[in-house]
Amino acid sequence: MKKSIVKYIIFSLSLSMGVTSCSLDTEPTDSVVNANVFKTVEDTDKVLVGSWASLMETFYTYANPGFGTVLRTNDAMGNDIVVNRNYGYRNHYAFTALYNREGTNTHSWNLTYKTINNANNVIEKVYASKGSVIEKQRVKGQALALRGFMYLHLASSYALAVDVNPDAIVGPIYLKATTPTTVPNPGATVVEVYNQAISDLEEALTLIPESYVRDHKYQFDLNVVQGLLARAYLYTQNWEKAKLYSGKVLKKYSGLMTEGDYKSGFNDASNVEWIWAHQQTASNSNASYQFNFLDVTSKESYYFSFNADPYFKDLFDDGDYRKSMIYWAPDPSNVKPKQGNVAYMRYAKFKFKSGRIADIVLMRSSEMYLINAEASARLGDASALETLNILKRARGAQELTGLDGQALIEQIWIERRKELFGEGFSRVDIVRNQLAVERKLYPQDKLIPYSYEVMDDKGNIETKTVGLLPQGHRVISFADKSPFVANSKYYVFRIPEVEELENPNLYQNLK
Repeated sequence: MKKSIVKYIIFSLSLSMGVTSCSLDTEPTDSVVNANVFKTVEDTDKVLVGSWASLMETFYTYANPGFGTVLRTNDAMGNDIVVNRNYGYRNHYAFTALYNREGTNTHSWNLTYKTINNANNVIEKVYASKGSVIEKQRVKGQALALRGFMYLHLASSYALAVDVNPDAIVGPIYLKATTPTTVPNPGATVVEVYNQAISDLEEALTLIPESYVRDHKYQFDLNVVQGLLARAYLYTQNWEKAKLYSGKVLKKYSGLMTEGDYKSGFNDASNVEWIWAHQQTASNSNASYQFNFLDVTSKESYYFSFNADPYFKDLFDDGDYRKSMIYWAPDPSNVKPKQGNVAYMRYAKFKFKSGRIADIVLMRSSEMYLINAEASARLGDASALETLNILKRARGAQELTGLDGQALIEQIWIERRKELFGEGFSRVDIVRNQLAVERKLYPQDKLIPYSYEVMDDKGNIETKTVGLLPQGHRVISFADKSPFVANSKYYVFRIPEVEELENPNLYQNLK
């Protein structure tokens, strides 16, 4: 049992440059609970900060920088991203990593339950610390929000859609801090885990003061919690509450970014649309490593992994400025490609900042518009079409007219694919809507003309054109060569084998 999830660690930290810059020291939970870690509410808040830093910054391998690995996995398993053969997420793209229980499963599982345990310690101990009641309530509310976020991740990752098999076992629920002697809890069902996530988030709303103003965008305020509730209710098909909470967030975050902002690299938390984000600094930048996969157009990047399916570009209207960001190009480091070199469809959405750092987006107002539109369409509300068109107009896309019912819902799903590309929603949307992955091969019989400029010995600029071999999807079926279908076992994260071996209670409630 010592290797199961009941053996956790809690993080204490010393702040050097504010909450986004900290050095983390780890000790076993039972060795710190009686120390000064929770002496004051400020100290308890630091535990919460350290827990967040651990969740987002912990490396297992270079392909697994913190919780971002879950987001990158979700997109690598979808319709629209073509993962090249370079390092990182190739097996996820081929649907073998999760089913074969490779590192992402264990990485996700360990990070999730360590974070839950840290949140439980804060929830249990904050009221005994010294400080004002309002601050204690705020810290407890944020700890509940963090725990709710983790249970939302478990429910949406370790099971199929909630109405496929409501009794599917996702993982244990822990509402109290554990120690190495804690008896492991039985696994809870997907319905129970979703309910716990929603309960935590709803309680957090009652504790975080409306007047609370964050110092940093990674912190939970009421808007973030309401946004998470909008997600949770969308995933659990409670359309009324999904519409309610997304509407609440849009009262504060109704603005949509300009074309210039959209093309600036999706790397800065100060963006008007970003509701929630993990910020990076030169001294704390582990999570920035993800941009080596996301950034496929900058020389500063390394792997150029997450390219677009050539057919993805066809989803965009000609006037949509996002379409102009998608184009054929060779490896960005290959400034003088030769005839016959390969080219991928590059989407210039994500770009490193100077210094090879980049903030990680976790929630945007665009997502809230799309949740609100989908929930409204599911309810038969005529406002759904206009809500969708608000977003389309902002992107220069053609407005839709005369749509309702399933036809409108499917257009909203397409808009989610276009707008949220690379932000970690693809696999979840496929699963929750009981869809099948859609991929097809791209023809290899014609080279793509590509022009580039070079300088000759006399300093003159010369334009040269070569033909490049286009690269599209290379994986168009599951690992066993069966066709993509809805509700497949290949879509879900799997409980790590060590948990199954060392938690004798895991499946005791299996029906």
